[in-house]
Amino acid sequence: MFKLSYSISPKVTGLTLSLAMLAAQGFSQTRSFQGRLVDSLSQGAIHGATIRNSHLAKLVSSDHSGKFVIDAHIGDTLRIGYMGYLPKVFIVGNQPSSVISLIPNQQSLNEVVVTALGIKKEKQAIGYSVQEIKGKDMVKAREPNAISGLAGRVSGLTITPSTNLFGDPGITLRGRSNILIVVDGMPINTDSWNLSPDDIESYSVLKGANAAALYGNRGQNGAIVITTKRAKSQDKGFQVEFNSSTQLQTGYNAIPKIQTEYGPGSNYQYAFKDGRGGGINDNDYNIWGPRFEGQLIPQYNSPIDPKTGQLIPLPWEARGKDNLKKFLQNGLLSTNNIAISTKNDHGDLRLSASQMFQRGTTPNTKLGSTNINLTGGINAGSKLRFDASINYNKQYSPNYPNIAYGPNSPIYILTLWGAADYDIDDLRNYWQPGKENVQQYNREYTIYDNPWMTAYENLRTYDKDDIYGSVSANYKFNDKLSLNARTSASTWNRNRTIKIPISANLYNYNIGGSRVGGYQETYDTFWENNTEVSLKYQNRIAEDIGFSGSVFGNLRTVSVKSLFARTDRGLTVPGVYDLSNSIMPTVSTNDRALRQVGSVYGFMDVDYKSMLFLNLTGRFDKSSTMPVKNNTYFYPSASLSAVISQMVTLPKVISALKIRGAYANVASDFVNESAQYDIYKLLPAYSNYGRWANSMTGVTYTDVLPNPDLVAERVKTAEIGLETRLFNNRLGFDFAFFRNLEGPRIIELATSVTSGVRARQTNGLTLLRKGLELSIDGTLIQQKDFSWNVMVNASTNHAWLHDIDGHQTRSGNVSVGERWDGYYVNDFQRDEKGVPIVGTNGLPAYNPYVSRIGYSDNKFTASISNSFRYRDFSFSFLVDGRFGGLIKNVQDAKQWGSGTHPESANEYRLKDWENRDVKDYKGTIMTNGLKIVKGQLNTDQDGKIISDTREFAPNDISVLWQNWATNYYQSGPITAKSRTFVKLREIVFSYNVPANLLKNSRFFRSASVSVVGRNLLYFTGKGTQNMDLDQFTSASSDYQTPSVKSFGLNLNATF
Repeated sequence: MFKLSYSISPKVTGLTLSLAMLAAQGFSQTRSFQGRLVDSLSQGAIHGATIRNSHLAKLVSSDHSGKFVIDAHIGDTLRIGYMGYLPKVFIVGNQPSSVISLIPNQQSLNEVVVTALGIKKEKQAIGYSVQEIKGKDMVKAREPNAISGLAGRVSGLTITPSTNLFGDPGITLRGRSNILIVVDGMPINTDSWNLSPDDIESYSVLKGANAAALYGNRGQNGAIVITTKRAKSQDKGFQVEFNSSTQLQTGYNAIPKIQTEYGPGSNYQYAFKDGRGGGINDNDYNIWGPRFEGQLIPQYNSPIDPKTGQLIPLPWEARGKDNLKKFLQNGLLSTNNIAISTKNDHGDLRLSASQMFQRGTTPNTKLGSTNINLTGGINAGSKLRFDASINYNKQYSPNYPNIAYGPNSPIYILTLWGAADYDIDDLRNYWQPGKENVQQYNREYTIYDNPWMTAYENLRTYDKDDIYGSVSANYKFNDKLSLNARTSASTWNRNRTIKIPISANLYNYNIGGSRVGGYQETYDTFWENNTEVSLKYQNRIAEDIGFSGSVFGNLRTVSVKSLFARTDRGLTVPGVYDLSNSIMPTVSTNDRALRQVGSVYGFMDVDYKSMLFLNLTGRFDKSSTMPVKNNTYFYPSASLSAVISQMVTLPKVISALKIRGAYANVASDFVNESAQYDIYKLLPAYSNYGRWANSMTGVTYTDVLPNPDLVAERVKTAEIGLETRLFNNRLGFDFAFFRNLEGPRIIELATSVTSGVRARQTNGLTLLRKGLELSIDGTLIQQKDFSWNVMVNASTNHAWLHDIDGHQTRSGNVSVGERWDGYYVNDFQRDEKGVPIVGTNGLPAYNPYVSRIGYSDNKFTASISNSFRYRDFSFSFLVDGRFGGLIKNVQDAKQWGSGTHPESANEYRLKDWENRDVKDYKGTIMTNGLKIVKGQLNTDQDGKIISDTREFAPNDISVLWQNWATNYYQSGPITAKSRTFVKLREIVFSYNVPANLLKNSRFFRSASVSVVGRNLLYFTGKGTQNMDLDQFTSASSDYQTPSVKSFGLNLNATF
């Protein structure tokens, strides 16, 4: 056997060990790895993403250019996450830097939405209801007002677009109004006309106090958070966007109609003499006059017999069967926008200019708006960034209509008190010859006015300059801690004038007399400043626990001023509209208010393994308008979101499942944001009510006892919700249930007259509101050349009287525990079969109490939108409606009273006309029920019988149709109509120019052309076809410009 032996030199051994150590160091040496994050689709930089190296416990975030630097070994795993993108795992290699693409995570719980204070969060981390609408969906088939375009798009949000030119849309969210509008994290004072849709990237609707608690008392009812467009990185140095839309507004969805068989007068009698009562029923008349049968009757346009000086009778004919349609005109809506933007590593800038013009459907009315928006930011190194924005809006109208009840309204003149005895075109020359600017030419001279004179002489002008903007600075101490300071301002000044021509019977305006002419001018200003400092900290406390929190300090200052002046008792020189042209000294008043709110607030977000998310907020406010002992108040909120699909394994069909819950307790200030001058309404005050005969000024003192112990009204709200996505994210459901306790409000309780006051202030009256909301979105078909997407929204909510003051059990007609929106009427007395009982005059007998016949709120609202795409063509439409509930049709009631209602010309009216000269003719027996022979019914407030001495007999009392119609058809039970309607809100057909046709172009990046329509179809019941229910949410309607259909063309291009 052999034995092998050998030895190694110590020098060789040392060399070997040295090489091994050097090799190990080559693989494990820590170095700086540089990366840049971009969107895989747009290649735009991703700012704020987190990059985590668990091997070295390092965490950094990307800067505004998407760049980051992190310590890493070769072979280390970097975990990259950002809201709205799929998580990314990246292995560090030999390369010192790399561009890393993140893929957007669309239609999932990772979708990013903007929440309170402009904070972006993934939907999975939110424990309350938020719904987002993209701005690009709102600029094709558009409304003149940005907020109006949200109608039908969000569950729980009701937008009531006005049919009137320059009419503000109503906003109701979960049954409550006074919704806060926020632009880029900045609360602004807005009538919603100073918002340009072309500058809006997205609308986030924060539903209720849970979502908007951080905004303080103004967010008590929820908020609409608007994020404006910012510059995006592009291959070229800058980008130009152009959008143009023109829509013709024509064809009526709802327009009042009149009967054309009978003319003005009463009891079938009429003869014009002077229009001031000198003839037969020729002043302030109803439309219960003679039937149009060609008989000769003196009329407003009768020639004068030169021999007798009397008016020559003319044939009595229906010459104006379509006066309202002939008076109105086609409307036009035109908008144009151009925007220029640029972005690089040093900053970004976007400048946008928009012009909107609208011609109203009422003659001589129009509206213009110019909007300039400038936003930008500067990266002053890697730690400091400055941002600034300013928006200037100019609104102007040489004349916008007044549709309120009165001679100023064409609805009043042409449908409520307008017959068909005249042709509206015959009144176009509205001045009497030789009496220009002094005496109008009309069919009546007591109350009614020539509508052409009203349109061209009774001018209401509007001029408003509106500016809002902010400047902010953000300093990053490190990747975990940052400091932000911002100051913002929202201010406007507005001038409004009203010209009232001599001889006009415009009793809506106080000018010191009738038909004397006048001029009014109102100038008011608004200023609001919010200055805020905040400190933010975010960190991974542990591998599985993330933390983010901020504390804020804010001072809000609001100042408003107003000056009003008018002429008194006439104009010295006709047609000259100036305050110095007043016959008597001008009358003027002024208002002003100044208040402040100091606030300290903050939030904390904690997540566990990106599947359990807790959010806590708290806020202290101190208000200058509240009682000293109660002027500081605190309100908290908390929400929890649990992503079940991250915790357990679910069936494959369920792509994601999340449950959420939230609670908030938010107080309100004593000042209503829509009544800025009314800041001392709860304090005792003296007021001037004029002068006595001895020239001494008279004053009155408050007749309500003030209460220094009043506290702010609160909304305590709780919400639970469920979100799920199915079939690989193709179908999604979002369900929410909420419960509010709203109050106690500040109310006035009646006191004994011996106390010296009428009432005393106290906290009382609390409502309980509950509601359900459902949103469903689905991609029914998704193929390369064809796709079909559907979105469904539905919601319902109602309020009940929960408590008053702990002692009282009813407020008006509503008892504790009953629905707050009860629809109460003075109903008919009825027999066992439900037939109305008549009194001794043959007219309906009414109950001595009011009874509830239903509820005014809609039972539910719903909408469905569909969008189809085939290659480069797309087609979409939106249908929405509100269902159930009762509303008083005021137009209907007034027309029955005046005699113009189309159904008032029937066989009963004809019978009365034909028997008008028959002696002892009494009319027709109108019911087959009972009549009261004698006695009466006495009940308490709730209808409980106290005594009933009525004696009945079969009804045999004849009544004239005019008497019956003006009574029965104006009664509460008859004027109550169903408020159900459905509307084809929007339709868009677009063609997008293919990218391969544009790729060789040095000019165009993208281009599209769209044919659009809006409000093309309107469906409602028979009782409401004369009005557009879309405008109303209260228990009673009002007068409105007839609603029209819109259709036109939209062009969009990017250069």
